[in-house]
Formats: sequence, structure tokens, C-alpha cells
Amino acid sequence: MVSDSDIYRTNQSDRRFLSSLLKWNFHSVKSLDKAEERMLSSIKTSYNKFYVDIGSCIGDNDKIWTLSMNTDSEKVPILLLHGFAAAICLWVLNLDAFAAAGHPIYAIDLPGFGKSSRPKFSKDPKEIEMQYVNSIEKWRQCMKIEKFIILGHSFGGYLSTAYTIQFPLRIEHLILADPWGFISLKSDEFKKCSLYKKSIMFLTSKISPLAIVRMAGPLGPVILRKGRPDIVEKYENVVEKHDKTIAKYVYHCNTKKITGEYAFRDLLHIGVYPKRPMFERLKDQLSEDIPMTCIFGGQSWLENSYGYAIKELRPNSYTHIEYIESAGHQLFSDDATEFNRLVVEACKIVKSANFN
Repeated sequence: MVSDSDIYRTNQSDRRFLSSLLKWNFHSVKSLDKAEERMLSSIKTSYNKFYVDIGSCIGDNDKIWTLSMNTDSEKVPILLLHGFAAAICLWVLNLDAFAAAGHPIYAIDLPGFGKSSRPKFSKDPKEIEMQYVNSIEKWRQCMKIEKFIILGHSFGGYLSTAYTIQFPLRIEHLILADPWGFISLKSDEFKKCSLYKKSIMFLTSKISPLAIVRMAGPLGPVILRKGRPDIVEKYENVVEKHDKTIAKYVYHCNTKKITGEYAFRDLLHIGVYPKRPMFERLKDQLSEDIPMTCIFGGQSWLENSYGYAIKELRPNSYTHIEYIESAGHQLFSDDATEFNRLVVEACKIVKSANFN
């Protein structure tokens, strides 16, 4: 005979099972922490991780997740800004090489990404840009860093340039790694595009590819491993016996509350092109005193043929352009050895140097 309590327990079990099915977003703070630890276990240089409380900068109580190395060094610090949908662990193939050059190293998760706060951003492109710039400046003030070299990849390159334009006295050298957001789509070029290409460009500016990963729920890491083998393969030998770690790390970084992703979407005009192109601002807004190094991936999907045009824009400034022909957009992992060499060489150039 079935008792009322048995029926109750059965109903409760059914509800829990249904609830687990409905909980399709498998983001886990614990899993993110574990994946981060495994990724960073490959680093030989000692490091510290901590939150920097920057107060009410974008949201009510913003905190920036920070990794630091060599903080006792008296050399110029280097600040690393990751690209869209990334976080500090994507630099694991570079950190030891940068630290070996003797500089204090800082890598942060940008607000809205990784383990940093997820504040609600403005929808206005200019305001979004300033929110990021001000958050970086507030972080600098909290860390009591006077001046630093800033290295930004992709979206981080765009923000690094925006910060340098706004706070030139804080920057010793601007280093860009295959930066996003520099050129706009010309109207005559857009007219030549097929209807299919125009449709794809429109959709990519409205729907993030990460939405597919989130919709896949627990299968998200599998999609990342299968869809981006170019990323997974570069890191699988770094984190021994944990070849799924990088996919899990990226998955859990991007299934948390979504805000940075929306901010990036609001910076887009159409396709991957920005509403406020950075190239057009370099000549009049970027200080001539700032040395600048641009490192591009020769096989990048991102349009970067404008590299040498940047040098022409700055005839009175140190502007060095490099292309790593063997690398794509993820040049810091595609050819980490060459990328690290070029960055270390760039860091030897500071504002006090003779650029002529």
C-alpha cells in the first residue's frame, strides 16, 4: 500500500528532476574556479590573484579580477587586456615570457567578462567606451600605479587605444595585438555584398555566437571544443591530462550574467565593424609622444591590412608594425614564441626614447 508520504516524496523527486531539466544554463562558480586553477598551474612564475574594488564606476559596486606577477620590480608595469569573450587565463602561454623580462605584470578580467563584476552598461557606444576607460583608470588608481605599458588583444586593443587617448600621461607604450574596431565598412563596399553576406553581417551584429553555446546547455563545452579546435589545440599541451579545461573555462566565463557581451554588441555597427572606428581618431586624438607597436596575425580573419597606414598617420611618432605570418587572430597562442619575442622587444621602447 502506498502511503501519503511516499506519494509526497515521489512528487518532490519529479519536481527536482523537472527543475534540473529546466536549468539549462550550467554556469558554475566552482567549475570556473577549478578550470582557472588548472589553466594557471602551467605558469612557472609565482603570481597572486585578487579582486580590486573600484566602487561605483559602472554599476553599484564593481570589482575587477586581477592577476599580478613581479610586483616588486621597479621596471615599468605591463597591463594585459584580453579580447571579447576571453579572460586572464588566455594569456598563460605568454605570462612567463613577459615576467622573465623583469616587468611587473598585471592581467585583468574586463568588467562584464570572466570573474569580474557584471554591471549593466549604457547602450550608447560613446558612453560604453568611457565606462570601460574609466573602470581601467579607477583600477589604476586603486593599484597606485603611476604609468604602465598597455597591451590589448582584439576588443582589448580597442579599449587600450581608447584609454591611451583619454589618459596619455599614464601610458609608456601602446601595444596592440590584432586589434578589433579600427576600420569601418565603407558604404560602397557594403553595396557590393551579396544579399546572403549582408544578412549574415546583420545577424552577427545582433546575435552573439556565444548564444548558441549557452543554448546548448551542458553540451556547450563540447561545441567549443569541436567548433574552436584552433584554440583548444594550442592549450591542450599546457594543461596536462586536462584537455577539456580550456573549453570549460571559456564556457563558464561566458554563461554567467551577460553584460559585457551586450555592451560589445552595442558597439557594433554591422557585422564585426564598429560604430566608432578607432583608425579615424588616431591622427588627431592619439598623442604623438606615445610609442605604438601593432602586431597583426598574417592569417587573421579580421581585416588588418591597414597596419602600415597607421604608421603613415603618425610621421612624428614611434610606430612599429609587425605581421606574424604563421598566426591568425589568436596570435598570442597561434605563435606564442614569436609573439612573446615581439612584445618583450616592444617593452624596451618607452616615451623617453628618441623616436627619430
